[in-house]
This record gives sequence, C-alpha cells and structure tokens, in this order.
Amino acid sequence: MKDSTTLQLTEGQQLALDQLHRIVQASHGAVAATHVAAVADRPGHVEARISVGCANLPRTEGGLRLRSVEAVTLLIPPDFPFRAPSVRTRHTRFAGAPHVNWGRHLCLYRSTATEWDPADGMYGFITRLLDWFEAAAAGELDRPGDPLHPPNALTDHTAGLLVIRRDAPVARPDGPWLGAAVLHQANETRCDVVGWLAVEDPWPGSPEQLRESAALPAGARAFLAPAVVTTTHLTFEYPLTARELVEALARDHITPRLLLGLTGFVADHNRTLLHPDGDAPDEDDEDTPAAPVHLLLGTPSRGIAGDGPRQTHLVAWHLPDFADQVGRLATRTAFSGRPHLAELGDEVIQFGTEWLDRLPTRWMRIYEARPEVTVRRDHTTPAAWLRGKRILVLGAGALGAPVADMCARAGAAHLTVADQALVHPGILARQPYTDADIGLPKASVLADRLNRIDPYTTRVEALVGDITTRLSGLDLHTFDLIWDCTANRIVRARLEHARRTDTAPWPHLATLMIGHHATRGLAALSPRGTTGGGGDDVLRRTALAAHTDATHAFDDLIEDFFPAQPPTELFQPEPGCSDATFTGSAADVTALAGQLVTGILHALADPADRHTMATLIIRMPAGPTAAQPAGPRWLTWPDDTLVTDEATGYDVRITPAALAEMRAEARRGARVRGPFVETGGTLLGAVDDATGVIFVDEATGPPPDSLLTEAYFQHGLDGVSHHLAARREATGNLSRFLGMWHTHPRTVAQPSATDRAAMTSLTLPLNDAPARALVLIAGGPDPVWHKWLATGDGPDLYAHLAARTAPAAAEPPSPQPLARLGPVTWWPGGYATRPHGPVPLPRKGFRS
Repeated sequence: MKDSTTLQLTEGQQLALDQLHRIVQASHGAVAATHVAAVADRPGHVEARISVGCANLPRTEGGLRLRSVEAVTLLIPPDFPFRAPSVRTRHTRFAGAPHVNWGRHLCLYRSTATEWDPADGMYGFITRLLDWFEAAAAGELDRPGDPLHPPNALTDHTAGLLVIRRDAPVARPDGPWLGAAVLHQANETRCDVVGWLAVEDPWPGSPEQLRESAALPAGARAFLAPAVVTTTHLTFEYPLTARELVEALARDHITPRLLLGLTGFVADHNRTLLHPDGDAPDEDDEDTPAAPVHLLLGTPSRGIAGDGPRQTHLVAWHLPDFADQVGRLATRTAFSGRPHLAELGDEVIQFGTEWLDRLPTRWMRIYEARPEVTVRRDHTTPAAWLRGKRILVLGAGALGAPVADMCARAGAAHLTVADQALVHPGILARQPYTDADIGLPKASVLADRLNRIDPYTTRVEALVGDITTRLSGLDLHTFDLIWDCTANRIVRARLEHARRTDTAPWPHLATLMIGHHATRGLAALSPRGTTGGGGDDVLRRTALAAHTDATHAFDDLIEDFFPAQPPTELFQPEPGCSDATFTGSAADVTALAGQLVTGILHALADPADRHTMATLIIRMPAGPTAAQPAGPRWLTWPDDTLVTDEATGYDVRITPAALAEMRAEARRGARVRGPFVETGGTLLGAVDDATGVIFVDEATGPPPDSLLTEAYFQHGLDGVSHHLAARREATGNLSRFLGMWHTHPRTVAQPSATDRAAMTSLTLPLNDAPARALVLIAGGPDPVWHKWLATGDGPDLYAHLAARTAPAAAEPPSPQPLARLGPVTWWPGGYATRPHGPVPLPRKGFRS
C-alpha cells in the first residue's frame, strides 16, 4: 500500500488503514491494497483503492459477469468507525444492477443504523464487500422476498416536497398511462397526492367537485399535476437534464408532443379550477399566478423480487413557473380535448423544444405514504385493531388525552373526545397542553391537535359539556370502542344503566383508572355481548377478587382502589374546592396509559378473549433495590347467567360460582333425598338501584335447621348470621345478604301460592336483614331439570326482588301441605342423610 504519511488523517481513518493493512496481510492475496489518497469530491474523506479476487466465486447465468480481479475504491469518512465507509467502482459495468447506485456506488447496507457495527470496523466492512461480490456472481443481490431497490433521483430540497398518499396507477401492456394526479397543497412547499385521474376519466369542472372526489375538506386548495406511468423500467438513475429525460421517455412512445400536450392541458385545466367564479385571466395576462407545476413520472421499478410484477415507483419533476406558458399557448392550438393531446401548434412545439433543451431536472423530495409500497410501523401490534374504527374517548385529561392520541396515531377513522373541563395552569405538568391553551376547553384543544396528525385518515370531533348528559345525544351503537377515562362514578353508573336498558348491541367498553400516586393502573374491559354491562360491574368483580384472594397478592390494589373506608387525605392541587386527583408525572401517566391501552387491544384482537370480561392490573417499576411485585396481571370472568326481574325490570346477574353451588346442592339433594324434594339456601350479593342490576355473587346450601319437603322449602337460621358477617368482612362489605333461593324440581320455575304468601315476610329475622330480598327459583320441566343436573346447562329461573310488607316480628304463615300428599316427610338441611316425619310445627324461618 502506498505510503499515507503525507496525508492528514484523523484518528479514525488511521485506525481504518491499520485494520485494512492487517486484512491484506492475512488474506493471502485475496485482497490487495494499492493506493491511498485524499478524495477530491468529498472533503475530509480518504480513499483506499483495493482489488478483490473473484475468480473462484460460484457463478450463475443470471449473475453479474465479474472479472477475476475486481478493483474498487473505499471512501473512509473522517469520523470512522462511527460512520460506515462507502465503496464505488472505477467503471460502470455494474450499472443497472440491483444495489448499484449511479452506475458506480455499491450499496452494501440497507440500513447502516442497524447493520453497521462500529466495533467490527474494516473487518466487518470488507467481509460485507466480499459477501456482496459473492451474491452478485450468484445472481442473488435480490433474493426472493427481498424488497427491490428503487431507482435514484438526485432530489433538490428547494424544489419542494411531495407526499404520495394514494396507490399509483399502472400502465397497460400496450401503452403508458396518461392523466393527472390530484394534489392537495398542504403548505407553501408541500403537496400531497390524494387521487388520480386518467385522461379518459371525467375530470371535475369545479374546485368543489375536485375536493369531493378526493375527500378533502371545504376550502382546501387542490389542483392537478400531469402524470405519466411508463410500461417499462426506464433507468436506475434519473437524468439531470430535461433533454435526457425526454429521450428516455421517447423509448416508451411518450413523445415531446404528447408530454407537452398533457402538461399544457393540465395547466389550462388548473387555471379554470383556480378561478371558479368566472374571473379566469385573459390568455395574454402573463402576470396571473398559476398553480405550481409538477410532472409526476412513474415506472414499474418497485416490488418484491420473484414475487409478482413490479409496482410503480414515483418521482416528481418540479417545473419552473414559466412552464405555465405551455398551457397558455396550448389553448390557442387545435387541440381542445383529451383525445387530441398530441395535436399541438408549431408555436407550442418551438417553445417547448427550447424549454426542454435548456431546462434542468429538479426532482422533488418524495415521501411515500401509499399502502401498496409502505407498511405501517404498527401493523403487527395490538394498535392495528384501531385502524378504521370509530372510537369514543370520555375524558381528555391525564389518561384520556394520551389514549386519544394513541387512537389517532393508530389510524382510527373517527374519534370523538368528550370533556367539560378547561385547561388550567396546574395540568400542564402532566397533560399534553400548552400555556396558550389555558382557559380553552380541553376537548376542543385536543381535537384540533389530533386532527393534524393524519387529516386524511382520522377525523377527530370534540364534545364539550357534561359527559353524563351529553351521552344521551350520542348514537353509541355507531362506535366500536368506548374508553372511559373519567374516573367518575357517575359516568360509570350512567354507562352501566344505558348499556343495560339498550336492546341494541353495544360497543366494547374499557374503563381506565390510575391509583393515588400513579404507581398502579387498572383497565376493566366489558367486551361487546358480555353479560357484565360496564365498568361498574367489572370493577366490582375486581374488588371482590382482590379482597378474597388468600395470597394477599392484591393488598396494594385494595388500598389504592378499593379501600373498605374511603381515604381521608385527598390531594387537591389548588386551594379551595378543586377536584381531588392523584399525584404523578407526565412520565407516570403516559407509561400507565400505554400499557393499559396495549393490554386492552391485545384482548380485543384475540378472538379467544372477545367475550371475556377482564381487568388488567399494571404496577409501575420501582428502584433497583425495591421489592418488585408481579408484573402485569389479568383477572378474567366468564359470562353470568342473566335473569330479568319482570316486576322491576332489573337485571339479575348470577355468577357461575353461585349457580354451580346451587346445582351441586340440587344434585346432592336428588341423590340423597329423592328427585322431588326441594332445597335452597342463602344468596349473597348486592342491589344497585342506580343501574338496575342485582349481583348474585354466592349461594349457600340449606342450614341444618331448614325444612325440606316435596311441597315446600323452609329456610333455617343456624349459622346464617355468622356466615353473613364473615363474608361481609372478607369481601370488604361488597357482598352482603341478598335473598334466598330454592328449587322446584321437574316443574315450572314460578312461585307457588305458598311462595307468594311468604314473600310479604320473606326477610330472615336477622339484625341486619334488609327490607327487601331477592327470591330466586330454579326449576324446569323434566328434560330441562335433568339436563341441568347432568351437564350444567342452565335451568329455568325465576327472580323477583320482593319488598317486605308484613312487620318484621310477625310470624310467617304456617306451611300448608297439599291435601293430596297426605302426611309430609321432611328432611333437615345440612348433611343429614335420613328423613324425618311427619312435618313439625312451624318455626321461625322462610318458607316457600
């Protein structure tokens, strides 16, 4: 290698040359270095010329024709190894091959940010170069399934920016595609392609028609740009002069006349669109401003190697303002319609020819956003479920604002954000608002910001006002998902009541909450079609599960969300009667919101989970030495058995555990006492009059002093008070005495005359018994009853929330055995295995 001591080398370049010298010594002639010098066209770079032996590389018919020794030049940047070198050939024999740019530059890395390892240095770079030559000889530079390298165009940032949002047209096999791109001018330097018009299509005659065809909002500035899509791939590097470009297009039968004619026609059409009120300027008025003129060129140069035809690759040629003269001149020529685009007058041809001869090609920057050649970065994530959906976010605060932002970025089609609060200074610590927003409605500010994320995909609407009253004005059935981020009991109750009373299918409902210090979060999910109506229901199940967990794994959750006694110390950040809130930073709430949203979307995207009520528990990490609890935790519940109390209209939701206990007692009774002996027991749960829901959490069997016969069931009292007190304490007072259940084996599940008479005094004579109780009867004709006992398929059920009308101290009516039964044999409750008889005198207790 030629001495490089006269060069001014950086430390990194010296390292590169030292490594290269060792590689040459160890290669036994496979790699040789011949020259080191400064690079004239790249200040600060050093070039090292090397030769690579390729004689022994396996070759195929489709591979590059390599010489036995290939000479290349390495360009070493001054900040090596923190920036990768590049390599170019001293010839153009590889021009047009995949991953060869500008005829000479070999593309070794698709992404240096992920594939270049500074620690490997020149060792890794030379290995990569040798792999490139091996793949080139074997014809495997583009392996099947790998993305094809698109052509290159030297972009001019002053020429503007074009964002392609609609899939590109494709040329027919017998000729190019000619037409126009519909452009939306986003700002002074950027336009978005939002539609395409072929020459044979009807073209809009007014700005309103153009905006409507592209789904643009009123007032958006839209115009057209001439567009050509060739039938064949033109070149791998787009030319630098207009003359070279026109000559390349002529090979695909796109003549200068056709190109100028299309450009002129579109420019003239733009003048009409931009002057819709009939004030179009005179043809000779050259001072009239025109729309920016861009020529879009598409070639079949993108795709997947070995996997179908190539897709259209787009570049955009920015034409100077005086190109509008083509349109002005074209209006004087013979052509007046699309079939005559090539019929231009001599004046146009002369002007266009002179124009093309001296005009450089100024290629615009292109950002691709069309689905056919781009893949969303979130396409394999749970957030993909949100794309195209209609979402309602209740609350625009610490949780609601980031949740709405996530939905908008995921591509939700429509987003409604509801909140009545205004932005005030204190919330800026953790909510995504600014000082300029103070005093404005949160929902409006948030909607304005979110509408700017992707105005072509997502429409965001603000709903300002009291949520509990504004909900009634929304058609909630049109939404796919509701996020309740309010942490408001009244909102949860309103949602529960509305969902219960609505006969039409409701959307999925997710209720999100954050703990007092933003160290824990909950997301309660009520999927569409589940019996659990909403957040109130699922959060109640969560509280019960936490209180009754024998391992005490949820004690921190109880303290944060479900304390037996409400907290007395509340955080109120502003003096006076400000709403109590939690302490926590923007980092805390954003982290919790992201995990809660991702978990809910996981559940919605998984078909196995779509009908499962669930709660996700998230705990934030603490310091390195802190004792860490378990990570994210799911609690799930199957559907309840649902019965309606016809008298009140209330839903009676019976948990599978409660119904299973009733079935187990009925099966044991049929086995021990006989198939017709009634049985029953106590129900524990709660009544929510606000939402109209009766929760049946547990069922017990008959106490030992109960009386069981084939004609009626009388509930005993032994041990009941103690059991109820124990369950109240164990459940944090969530589950209390609710009522009684009993069976009507092999007969209808309807109250008998004895049952109806007993309902007036049905409440057990307990100190804490309420003035009303649920009467639940399980029965059914023989096939239904037998199937329930055998397989667990639900029995017929009757439910009634009965209010006591007789005084509490009054004696219950004496049982009246049916006369046809004669003396009645009775059984005690508990686990007795022998009957008693005849029936004893009445005792205190509930008969049915």
